[in-house]
Amino acid sequence: MGEWPPARGRLGVPRVKTAVPRLSARHVSRPRLLDALDAAAPGQLVLVSAPAGYGKTLLLAEWAAHNPTRTAWVALDEDDNDDRRFWSAVLTALTSCPVVPEAHDLRGFAVPARPSHDHEFVAAVLEAVEAMPAALRLVLDDVHELTATDPLHGLGTLVRDHPRGFQVVVAGRSDPPLPLGRLRLNGRLCEVRAGELRFSVAEADAMFAAAEIPVRSDQVRQLVAQTEGWAAGLRLASLSMRGADPDVFVADLVANSRAVSDYLVTEILDRLPRGARELLASVSVCDRLSASLATALSGRPDAGEVLDVLEHETSLVISSGEGRVYYRVHPLLRSHLLADLRRRRPDLVTELHRRAAAWFADRDQPVAALAHARRAADTTLVTALLRRHALPLVGNGRLRAVREALAWLVGRGHDDDVRLAMVGVLVDLQVGDVRAARAHLDRADDLWPADPPPDVVALRNRVVAGIAASDGDVDAMLAATEEIATTDTADPELAVMGRLGRALALAMAGRRGEALRIAQPALDQARELGQGLLVAHGLAVLALIAAGTGEYRRMTELAEHADRDVPPGTEWAATSGAAVTAMLRSLGALLRADSGRCLELVGKALSFADPGSPPDLMSAMCLAVRGAARVDVGHRLDGLKDLRSARGVAASGHAGPALIAVVALLEHRAASLAGRHDLARTVSGWADGALGDAGEVALLRAWQLSELGRHRSAHAELAPLLDGSRPLLTPWALIDACVVECRLALRTLHTSRARGSLSRALELTEAMDARRPLATAPPDVVDLLVRHLGSFGALDPTARRVLAARHALGIDRSTVALTGRERAVLNLLPSQRSFDEIARDLTVSHSTVKTHVRAIYSKLDAGSRREAVDIARRHGLLLPEG
Repeated sequence: MGEWPPARGRLGVPRVKTAVPRLSARHVSRPRLLDALDAAAPGQLVLVSAPAGYGKTLLLAEWAAHNPTRTAWVALDEDDNDDRRFWSAVLTALTSCPVVPEAHDLRGFAVPARPSHDHEFVAAVLEAVEAMPAALRLVLDDVHELTATDPLHGLGTLVRDHPRGFQVVVAGRSDPPLPLGRLRLNGRLCEVRAGELRFSVAEADAMFAAAEIPVRSDQVRQLVAQTEGWAAGLRLASLSMRGADPDVFVADLVANSRAVSDYLVTEILDRLPRGARELLASVSVCDRLSASLATALSGRPDAGEVLDVLEHETSLVISSGEGRVYYRVHPLLRSHLLADLRRRRPDLVTELHRRAAAWFADRDQPVAALAHARRAADTTLVTALLRRHALPLVGNGRLRAVREALAWLVGRGHDDDVRLAMVGVLVDLQVGDVRAARAHLDRADDLWPADPPPDVVALRNRVVAGIAASDGDVDAMLAATEEIATTDTADPELAVMGRLGRALALAMAGRRGEALRIAQPALDQARELGQGLLVAHGLAVLALIAAGTGEYRRMTELAEHADRDVPPGTEWAATSGAAVTAMLRSLGALLRADSGRCLELVGKALSFADPGSPPDLMSAMCLAVRGAARVDVGHRLDGLKDLRSARGVAASGHAGPALIAVVALLEHRAASLAGRHDLARTVSGWADGALGDAGEVALLRAWQLSELGRHRSAHAELAPLLDGSRPLLTPWALIDACVVECRLALRTLHTSRARGSLSRALELTEAMDARRPLATAPPDVVDLLVRHLGSFGALDPTARRVLAARHALGIDRSTVALTGRERAVLNLLPSQRSFDEIARDLTVSHSTVKTHVRAIYSKLDAGSRREAVDIARRHGLLLPEG
C-alpha cells in the first residue's frame, strides 16, 4: 500500500517509511533539546536513545521541520533486517530530499544482493552523497529494529565512513551495536538520552496548557514526579484528564511507571467516544492501513474520517503519504488494544484477520492475505490462497511467505494436498535445502493419487530434476525434463520452470545449442509474466551456457544482471540460483586474474552451503575456485587444501566430466606454481582415470612431458588440442595448451613457432576475457611476451593487461634489494628520458643517476637499459607500458 516507485534494481519502499511524522497543532516545542541537536558538529554521530514513549520521534520530526529540504527520514522496522530493504529505504529517503537534483547519480543506484558487504556499492553511495550540492542529514528512527548482521554492518559503515557534510542521526529504544565508547572518546558523538528527554515541570505545564487542561502547578509537579517526566505518560494524562476532576485524577495515579502506563492507556480508551474505541480496536490487527481497509475491518463507511479526527485531536493516530491517506495507530496503544481484544473477544480477533485476508486477497496482495489468513487460523482459506497463488509467488521470489504458509498447514488437517506438497519441495530447492526437499518429496509420493493431473506430474518432474541437479546426475535431469519442456500446462509459471530446467539439463550435458534454443524463449516468457525470480533463473542458465562455450565475459555480465536487476520484493539473494551466479562471477574474476574480487564472490557462494551437510558438487566448484585464487595471492597451503577438498568431493560424487576437468586444471596449475611436482603428477593421474580421452588429460600429460624434457612427445599430445581434432571440456584450457606449446618451441629454439603460439594465446585471452593462464605462465613465456611487447598490433593492450595482472598477483616477484632512490630511477628508465632529464626530475646530479643505474644493472644482472627494464617487468618490479 503506497510505495515510492523504486529505482531499477531497488526494492519498493512504503511512503510511510520515508515521511517525516506530522506534528499536531498541540505539539509542545522543546528549544533546549533542539539547541542540543543543533550543537552537534558535522562529523558527529547524533544518537537519541531512550525507552518507548520518551518523545524521540516527535523531537526529531520538529528538528527535521527546521530543515525539511535536506533531511532524509527512514522509519525502520523488522523488515529492514533484509539488507536490500534497508539500503533501498536509505536510498529512497535520500533521493526524496528536494535538494537532490533530478539527474543526480544517487537516483539510479541499484541495490546488490548483499549491499552492506559490497564495498564498491557502499563507496559509490558515499561518493555520490559527498558530491551533493547541499549538506544532507539522514535520520534513522527506531534503530532498535535492526538486529541482523548485514544491515548493522551497513549502519556501522555509514557512521564510520560518512562523507563531509553528511550527518547521521539514529534514534532507538536501546543503543545500537556501534563503537559508541570510541566515538565518545574521540568527540564524535552527540547524545540525547532519557535523562534529557524527560519533561521538566515547565514543559509539562506547557503541554497541559496546549491541551487546554485546567491543572495547577503543584498538580503538574506531582504528575511529573509520578511519571518521571515520561512524555507518553504525560500526553496520555493530558488526554484522559479532559472533563475529569484533576485532584481525583492525580490522586489515583500510582508511583509504579508500568502501572501508570496501563492506567493511562485504559483511561484514554474509556474517555474516547464508544465508536472511536471500537474502531481503534477493530483496526488493531493491522500495523499500517488505508481508509478502505479500516472500513473493511470496522464495517464503518466513515472509518477514514474517524481516523482523521483522531489524528488531529490526539497523538494516537499518525497519517502519512500524499494526501495523508495512510494511517498508523500509536504502537503502544495498538498493542494494548490488540491484547485486550484477544482477552475479551478472541473470536472477533479471528474474524478481523479473516476480513483483512479477504481485503488483501481481493487486491491481489497474496502475501499479506496469507499472513492474516494464518492468524485467523483459517486452514481452508490458506489452502485456497496457496492453490491459487503459490506458483506465481514462487515465480516472483516471495518464497518465505509460501514456505511459512505450507509449514503452518502441517498437522492442521489440510496438508494432504499433493500439489501443495510438491510446491513445498520446489521452495526447498529454491532456498537450497536439499535435505528437506528429499524428505518432502517422500511425503508427497506417499500422497500420490492413482490418476494425477498433468500439472502435478509436471511439477513432480520439475522437482526431481532439481534434486538430480544438486547431485550432478545429468542423466536423471535429462529424463525428468524430457517431457515437461513441451507439456502444456494451465500454469504459465510452471511451464517456464520446466523449460528452464530442461535448458539447464541440456547445458550440463554439453548440448549447449539445444539449451540456448530453449532457455532464451523461456526467459522472454518469464519477463512477459513479470516473474522476477524466474527471470533471474533464466539469466543464470544463460550464464552457465556461456561458461561452457568459453564466453566468460558474457557469463559474468549475465550473472551480474541476474543479481543486480531483480525486481522489488524478489528474494533472489536467498536462493540457490544466487549461489550459482556468485560462483560464476567468482570464476570470471579468477580467469581475469582478479583474485581479491574472486575471493569475495566465492565467499558469498559458499555461504549458501548447509553447514550440517557434506560438501556437494556446487561446493566442490567453489572450493576449487577459492583454492586457485588463494594460491594466486600467495596463500598456497590454504589454497592447496581447498583444491584437495574439491578433488575429494568430485571423486566421490556424481561429478560430471566438466567439473572434474576444472578441478584437475586448477589444482595441477596450483601444484606446479607451488613447486609440488609430486602433487601435480597425482592430479594428472586422477584426471587420466576419471576423464579418459578428454583433451584436458592430454594437456596435463604434455605439461609433465615438457618438464621431463620429452619435447617431441609433449608436442604430439598437444597437436590434436591445437588443431581442434581432440575437444576440450574447459574452453580456457586451450590458452593453457598454447602456453605449453610456446614453452616447448622456446626450448627447442623454434622462435617463430613460439611467437605464433603466444599470439594465438593472446587472441584467445582477449576473446574469452581470461588473462589468468598467460598471467601465471612460466617465466620464459613471459620473457617472450615482454620482449615483443609493442609488436602485437591490436593485441598489444591485451598483452599489457596480462602483464599488469601478473604484476598485481606478484608471481615470481624477486626480492631484489633496490634502495628507494634506485627504485625511483628504475621507474623512470622506461620513459626514454636522458640521464640528465632523470637527474632534474629527481633533483640529483647526473653522476648520482649514473651511479644508481650501474647499481641497478648489477643487481638485475642486466647489460643495458632495455634489458634492465625487461627484467624488472618480468620480476614484477615495473608495470607494463600503457
